[in-house]
Amino acid sequence: MTKLAIMRMKDNMTESVDQARGMGFDVMFASPLELSEMDTPDFWRFVDDLEADRAGRVLLTSATAVRYMFELLEKKGRASSAFSKLNKRGIIAVGPLTAEAAKAKWLKSETVPERFTSDQLASFLKSKVAKGETVWVVRSDQGSEVVRKGLESLGAKVEEVPVYTLKKSDQDRALLDMYYFTVNGGIDAYIFTSPLSAKAFIEEGEKKYGVREFGTALNDSIIAAMGEPTKKMLESMGVDVDVISGSPRFEDTLKAVKLYIEKGTGR
Repeated sequence: MTKLAIMRMKDNMTESVDQARGMGFDVMFASPLELSEMDTPDFWRFVDDLEADRAGRVLLTSATAVRYMFELLEKKGRASSAFSKLNKRGIIAVGPLTAEAAKAKWLKSETVPERFTSDQLASFLKSKVAKGETVWVVRSDQGSEVVRKGLESLGAKVEEVPVYTLKKSDQDRALLDMYYFTVNGGIDAYIFTSPLSAKAFIEEGEKKYGVREFGTALNDSIIAAMGEPTKKMLESMGVDVDVISGSPRFEDTLKAVKLYIEKGTGR
């Protein structure tokens, strides 16, 4: 049985492990990163502008951004009024998973692909964002500059509102075991689900065991990346990527790993 190491947020553990076991994998699960809410004055300035019809367009960068925006609004009893205003114009959702998360909260959205350059984003949004219009970007505190640059190229005024932050998790037993079995053998394949979790896991592993030993151990296994940004991060850190799914769904990445192994091309 293939031993598969999965790195996702703890909120995804039960679903991820069940899906992987259902496909016949022996699973290890750990979370190199953890999420926490950001309750800032900028967020409430955004909400005030939204309720006063001054907000312009709103772009949500991830399903996690939808979740934390909703939780912040619920805490102060402002979700109903804010969502009513959002639905008057509709939000712009980055990727289908963000759109699904918005739909689950009864938010109407227009979707742009989750993979784009600044120029491509500008092309997608040129008919939706007017020059001089304010666009509020609801995101994490560690997002890339691609969205901002794309919007600014259209002449938009960009207001970025972080609603959650990511930080390295404490070294719990699951994470320590994953580091140990990486260098001592026993893990056949890894699924990295985001650039930041890949970076956090590898940096910590290199501190513990050295760059060469840890990198060599990883490259002796099958490496799967969920999304092009994750693939690029892994490659920038010297890790060869064997499997990449074109889908943003975790289950599709699992299927891609299983197919790779079944074809006999895995190491």
